[in-house]
Amino acid sequence: MSDEIRGEFRNRSFFAKSVALDGSSFRDCVFSRCAMIYSGGEIPAMSGCRFDDCTWQFGGEAANTIAFLSGMYQGGFDRLIEATFHEIRRGALISQKAAPEPKAADAQGPARFLKPLRIFRVPKQEQ
Repeated sequence: MSDEIRGEFRNRSFFAKSVALDGSSFRDCVFSRCAMIYSGGEIPAMSGCRFDDCTWQFGGEAANTIAFLSGMYQGGFDRLIEATFHEIRRGALISQKAAPEPKAADAQGPARFLKPLRIFRVPKQEQ
């Protein structure tokens, strides 16, 4: 891969590029053989984009989050992780305001999402 792409783009095509998703915005773009990289920073805005033979990579805080979830799953919290992914599949939105600090008795309660999240949809590719 050559040249890292970052910023705001509309109606552009990218081939064999490293694309830094954090804080970037893409509308109606085409990505072919690109490395799509998210590192846990500002959520990217993506709309109407097409992805052909791209890889998806997670670095920094995003990689730490995935490692944490994997460890929880392997460590006996598989039901919590499966429930989290179920909510993601349903299109769960993260709360716009921080949840109150849990009391000691609530430590095993349901997970709470604390940061606002802008949800974006990527249309499924036709086969």
